[in-house]
Amino acid sequence: MRDVLAWPAAETAALLEMSVASVNSALQRARPALREHLPRHRTQWTASAQPSQEERKILQRYMDAAEQSDLTAMADMLSRDAQLTMPPNPLWFTDRAAILTFIAPSFDPGSPQYIGRWRHLPTRANGQPALAGYLQRPGTTVYRAQVLDVLRIEDGKIAEITSFEPHLFPAFALPLTISDPPSGPDTETDR
Repeated sequence: MRDVLAWPAAETAALLEMSVASVNSALQRARPALREHLPRHRTQWTASAQPSQEERKILQRYMDAAEQSDLTAMADMLSRDAQLTMPPNPLWFTDRAAILTFIAPSFDPGSPQYIGRWRHLPTRANGQPALAGYLQRPGTTVYRAQVLDVLRIEDGKIAEITSFEPHLFPAFALPLTISDPPSGPDTETDR
């Protein structure tokens, strides 16, 4: 938020429910870590403003698999060493099997961990394909904002999913609720 969105430390701290000192400290630790993993020049890691045809297809397949609770289709899209993170929560899954094990109970209507039916709207975040996930809890009729998944795609597979909490939806001009089925103009925006 500080480097990419250019938010002031105080606003970032308020959004993340952290102190300004904690936000600044996290930023100081993050910058050297990013330098180790990103190309040397920032222009070399700037993604295209428009999604590729392949990214659009993968994003649609991912949305369809989640909406149909199709773990087989989801497994086929994930790279073997795919990662799933959910900042600011301390959850980190580091391979396809771990990700599928984590989400499987929430997709199974017979499981006590079942959370409901999904619908999605496509978007972009930091130049990467993303989707806004809306959840219809059992016994309700409205799909409510649940998660913003940002995908990193490599070699035709999802290599990383970074899941953000729904309080970011307004920054992407995304609605907080949708009806079944989702409708409206093209909702793909880039933030």
